[in-house]
Amino acid sequence: MKKVLFDFKVADIVEIAILCSLAIVLDTFVKIPLGPSGSINLSMVPILVIALRHGWFKTLFAGGLVYGLITCLLDGYGIITYPLDYFLGFGSTAVLGLFTEYINKNYKTNAKNTIICFVFLTVGILSWGTIRFFASSLSSVILYEYTWEAAFTYNLGYVYISCIADLVVLIGLLPLITRLSKIYPTTFTKEINKSKIEE
Repeated sequence: MKKVLFDFKVADIVEIAILCSLAIVLDTFVKIPLGPSGSINLSMVPILVIALRHGWFKTLFAGGLVYGLITCLLDGYGIITYPLDYFLGFGSTAVLGLFTEYINKNYKTNAKNTIICFVFLTVGILSWGTIRFFASSLSSVILYEYTWEAAFTYNLGYVYISCIADLVVLIGLLPLITRLSKIYPTTFTKEINKSKIEE
């Protein structure tokens, strides 16, 4: 399992590139601006789909390096904002990837396991939201000289609203994503399916 976690096949690269492109389009054109730098949007849904299909490492690469760096350059706030607001803020979607194996193996095997899959989905997405919230708040304090209170208030306004919106969409998409992972497996989910059969 460790080998496929870090193994980039051509099909995986193409899928990740398409999903990162979709995330950039959503971030650029489909959002509600909030304040000087925040917005409410669904741009992280494609990155979270990467987490559910490719595991944590490829999500860190896709969210933190590819999507994070491109949106940092497009947003124009300067590369100094990249480490906290973009790499950590978006790369931390990898937390959901830690639950990918369990979700893909156990979704719809029985009622209890299905409920646990939705709990893990919720924990993964809310954990990412919390990491992003604190990273963006720290960035606000360091780079923009906000007080902690102002930083928390400002970032709370858009980070968790976007996070909850992403969670609602992913809850609706989970049956489709797990089905796709069985019919059209990635390198990572193929190994999960194989180990499930062997069990």
